[in-house]
Amino acid sequence: MVTKKKVTVYFATNRMPIAGKGSDAIFDFGPDLGPIDGTAVRFGSAEATITKDGAEADMGSLYVAPEKLFGPDARRGSRDIFERIRTDMQNKGRPTLVLIHGFSNTFQDALERAAWISHFYGIDANIFVFSWPSLGRNLPTPLPYVDYAHDRQTAEASGIAVARTMQILYDFIDGLQRERLCQQPLHLIAHSMGVYVLRHALQALMRRPVQPIVGLPEPNSDQQAFDEGRRSTTGIPTANADANRLRRTFEEIVLAAGDEDDDSFEDSHELRYLPRIARRVTIYHTHRDWILSTLSRVTKFNGPRLGMNGPDNMAAVSDKVASVDVSEVINASKDFQSHQYYRIFPRVRDDIVAVLGGQANEAINGRANSSAHRYRIVTQ
Repeated sequence: MVTKKKVTVYFATNRMPIAGKGSDAIFDFGPDLGPIDGTAVRFGSAEATITKDGAEADMGSLYVAPEKLFGPDARRGSRDIFERIRTDMQNKGRPTLVLIHGFSNTFQDALERAAWISHFYGIDANIFVFSWPSLGRNLPTPLPYVDYAHDRQTAEASGIAVARTMQILYDFIDGLQRERLCQQPLHLIAHSMGVYVLRHALQALMRRPVQPIVGLPEPNSDQQAFDEGRRSTTGIPTANADANRLRRTFEEIVLAAGDEDDDSFEDSHELRYLPRIARRVTIYHTHRDWILSTLSRVTKFNGPRLGMNGPDNMAAVSDKVASVDVSEVINASKDFQSHQYYRIFPRVRDDIVAVLGGQANEAINGRANSSAHRYRIVTQ
């Protein structure tokens, strides 16, 4: 008998919790923004089983960490989950891979995508997914345009929740004694509209308060630290964005099929300062991407997307950013939208694994150098 592989997926989500009738027990998370305009974040874990075709999440194993922000018995679910991950990273010497999924994913889809990636990449690492509110109905055209509009709005609104999650992580790390630091890296993969979420998280991080607000308790990540960013959605003025508030968080950031403007790394209001939170940023793209060339552009009347051609002007982009064209090694018969290549094609996977392993851009096998900081994965 073949033993099926089990994967633990840790998560944070700003989706609306779904509880049983007459019960407070959460058994799923829905497609809408959760409490406090989607800025409240819940943490937890679930088990998934790897199959030959992907992964199947066991929703019966869903664990949502208890959360109580006030009172003598206050507790934070984030500390529960982060401590579990920290212990694993320290005791087993494993990194942690963070995923921000893209358009059209249910909460269960997000768990399964994360579990599959951890298996497909063959990396011995913890896997953590931030699941923002996406419909995930997979309906035929023209309805995907309606779903896309929904997801675009919730993706933008979720930036503050992702930023709060990162600030909560900073608070957790800063509170650790030196001997409890794990000394293992964090990596981030953002796919498709997840890159748009990441952009708004970056902007929220640059707006976060640095000093306590007069008359209020010292800010903490679970309540006050992003009040200012949240107020920006209501029209109340906020502090100016300041890139100096950014903090090195990730070793490697991978952006796959990014649903962002192709000049986003030139714009301080978009992704220009993303390299400040990582050692390196690698952008994967293909001009064959149907989601970006048709659905994204038609829906928003946008021009070329980051995930189609990479950055528009590499000369204006940080040297920490590399662009990788995957067009030669993907096959539409296996991915007719040419949008999911990061989790389907072994050649793309091998390149990403090399990046996560810290290999220098010029040393990664199977690449050709097109121009400065631009590469393509070539057929062999």
